[in-house]
Amino acid sequence: MKKWIKDSVKLVLFLALGAFFVWFSVKDLSPEQRSDILTHAVGALQGHNNWIFLILCLAICFLSVVFRALRSVLMIEPLGHKISKTNSYHAVTICYLANLAFPRLGEVLRCTILQQYEKVPLQKSLGTIVTERIIDLFIFAILLVAVFFLESDKLLQIFSENDAYNKFTAMLSGTGKYIALGVGLLIVLIIYLLRKKIAQIALFQKIMKIIRGFWEGLVSVRKIRKPFLFIFYSVMIWVCYYFAFYTCIFLFPSLTALGSAALMASLTCLAIGAVGFMVAQGGLGAYPLLVSSVLLLYGIKAEEGLAIGWVAWTFETLLYLITGVVSLIILSRQKTVKNKEE
Repeated sequence: MKKWIKDSVKLVLFLALGAFFVWFSVKDLSPEQRSDILTHAVGALQGHNNWIFLILCLAICFLSVVFRALRSVLMIEPLGHKISKTNSYHAVTICYLANLAFPRLGEVLRCTILQQYEKVPLQKSLGTIVTERIIDLFIFAILLVAVFFLESDKLLQIFSENDAYNKFTAMLSGTGKYIALGVGLLIVLIIYLLRKKIAQIALFQKIMKIIRGFWEGLVSVRKIRKPFLFIFYSVMIWVCYYFAFYTCIFLFPSLTALGSAALMASLTCLAIGAVGFMVAQGGLGAYPLLVSSVLLLYGIKAEEGLAIGWVAWTFETLLYLITGVVSLIILSRQKTVKNKEE
């Protein structure tokens, strides 16, 4: 199958998945509730002095892009290439823009831009991007574990209302837990005895290759000349994500009324909502749905939760669109001027 056909199929599937999440988030709502989503969203944009928080949200999102570009400079430096911070920024913004259209196209374009404007070999820059993704995944995992630890009571409410979960926990009570422990030990023993045969299975080899790549990516950070600055940039990217969402809370009176609980609610929305960007193209549909599900645990109505999810998603996506297009224009003008000089 030709590459463009594969890419088109991927795009259609991701967009279809996003459309499904949009439908799933409103299918059980009445027409009045659906209308309330739009009312809450429009009200947030038209509220008194709310434009201040909107601009602040965009500014914080923009800072996350800048931190990612600066981190990229640090990662490429050990490879023998000192790239321009400006071109690194343009490469990141165009990466975000392209990923809104086609899955993983942005990474390829980002490497291509660095090769064209900074003479960085494609393979080397692609390796650093893979390492970046591994580092971000590592930070996300820490964040997710922290949220489940700090808000376990609220998050377990989601499962406690599920009949299958209740049956499972009841099965593990009393002698059930000893049976489960015995079965677990038996499985471990079987795996140990058959470890050589398991190691020859293609799926197992692929899984181990992914794990080794994950580890090599983490270890490669040691080669960075300014490790503390690298850690600072990596943490600040996620700090910006957090405060970008937190500023959106001030657009909605019901969320502002949460008081100090809004701080923890924002952290939980960040951790759970990030999954939406992994399962749907650009987080379309999935991100607002997950944000709404989390805010239900804090007493926020579904339609209000969907409204803040859509507002936060829309402005973040809008920023990526604007900055990406501007970067494309700037780089194209630079190329035109360079060609004329040559």
